[in-house]
This record gives sequence, C-alpha cells and structure tokens, in this order.
Amino acid sequence: MLVDTHCHLTSRYFENPKEVIKQAKDAGVEKLICIGTDLEDSAENIQLAQKHDGVFATVGIHPANDCHDWDKFEKLAGQPKVVAIGECGLDYKTGLPGQKEIFIKQIEIAQELNLPLVIHSRDATDDTLEILHQYQNPRGVFHFYSFGKSKIKTVLEMGFCFGIDGNLTYEVGLQNVVKNIPLERILLETDAPDLSPIPHRGLKNTPKNVKITAQFLADLKGLSLEEVTKTTFENTARLFKI
Repeated sequence: MLVDTHCHLTSRYFENPKEVIKQAKDAGVEKLICIGTDLEDSAENIQLAQKHDGVFATVGIHPANDCHDWDKFEKLAGQPKVVAIGECGLDYKTGLPGQKEIFIKQIEIAQELNLPLVIHSRDATDDTLEILHQYQNPRGVFHFYSFGKSKIKTVLEMGFCFGIDGNLTYEVGLQNVVKNIPLERILLETDAPDLSPIPHRGLKNTPKNVKITAQFLADLKGLSLEEVTKTTFENTARLFKI
C-alpha cells in the first residue's frame, strides 16, 4: 500500500483537491497526509481529511509563517484525523524572526497531545537538533531530509524518521545519503505541488507521483517495489497511528 506522508492539497495549491485525491487513489496511493503550514491551511486540511477516506491532516505553523492564536491551534490539533504537529521547525533562509519560539511552542503542544512532529529544517541543522534534544523522547520525521550522512546516526538515535521526496530521482548526493539510511526508518513524501520526480521534474507535483519515488528507492537499494511499499507503509502506520 502506497502512502504519501507529506503533501499540500488545499485550495492555495490546487484548484480541485478532490480530483487530485482521486487521481492518487486511482494510482494506488491509499493514504495521504495533508500538511498544515498556518492556521487557515491547517483548518482546510482537516476539512479535506474529514471528507475523504484515507486522508489525514496535520496542524502546523511553517517557520515562514506566524501564529497569533494558540488556543485555536490547540483546538484544531485536537480534531479527528489530525495525526501530527507540523510542518514546524527552523528555516534560516526564508523563516521569520521569532521562529524558534514558534517551533518550541509546537513541540510542547505535540508532547501534550502525544503527537509526532513533522520537522522542516533548512540551513538550521544544529539549532534544530539542539532544540529537540531539550525534550524527552520527541518523535516524528525530518521532512525533506537534508542533513547529510554525518547526522544519520544522530537522527536514528533520536528515533526520528527520514522523509524522502522526489528529488531523490535526480540528486546524486541525496542518493548516496539514502543508501545509508535503513529502510525501516524511511517515509515517502511528495511535498506536492513541489519536488516533482523525474520524468516530471519542472511540472506541478501530485501525490500519485509517490510511486515513482518508491520505485527509484527500491532500485537504489536493490529491493523490490513491494518490499519498499510494505515497509514504508508500516513505518508510516507506526509513527502516525493510521
């Protein structure tokens, strides 16, 4: 069973999310997790999840966004079919001032609600890890894993998963990194509408393309598509309880 653990399907990204979901399911993608980036986006994700079988939502404040109503955030996070907090984290390229405080607040809410984290970290590896290490047994996934080989052991010891996207199909450096990551800790992502894999690079990405990344990962590791599909689905189910 294929699953896309990280996609953006709200109206700001797609004119017809319902059709995108149908196309994914027709392609064998049985479950999708729609990732929140601010309060409005998170609320719309929850609506999508509640309307469609196999669709789940997260509630999060991306480091490029702000939050002025944490009571609303917590209320959204407690809704049915919300499976994680995020995406949240640090982005020293496009993030706002005060993003550390917003990240910390979301970690605390995730721990209160016993939910995993979907971590966004760009140009902020050390600070991201340092903040997470201040908490007892945080869990989650490093979306669009970009920390390189040197941090694989650290991430494994933390118990986090590695989010792998369509750029695996064209970034040789990432391919060399992923060869060293145990399949039992990999989650498949599209980050739709971004990061389309080859042969669709440069075009708008959709969740159905997660199968392309799965097949490339299988070839890279010398495994069958069935084994990659089965194991990454089990990883997803274990982390997100879906």
